[in-house]
Amino acid sequence: MLEVIFDPDYEKNSGEVKDKKVFKVVERKFNYLAEYGLKYPSLNAKKVINKSCKGEDLWEFYITKKWRCFFTFSHKKKTIVVIKIGNHL
Repeated sequence: MLEVIFDPDYEKNSGEVKDKKVFKVVERKFNYLAEYGLKYPSLNAKKVINKSCKGEDLWEFYITKKWRCFFTFSHKKKTIVVIKIGNHL
């Protein structure tokens, strides 16, 4: 099981999201992520090519066609650090 942690700047970084439905979808997908990991089909999780954040590879999963959740993933620590919700980096 993975631990999901929110970056201290998560809320500030996700400020462009105004639709509360997006956050409800995100909560559900975090549960999938924590329980089943990155390979859960509806997440469509993938590594963002040539991007890193705080020394870790940057990943994303789809929330809707417009919104993505960006996070780092540590195999060693079995943690996911949620960086932001946005439509691009």
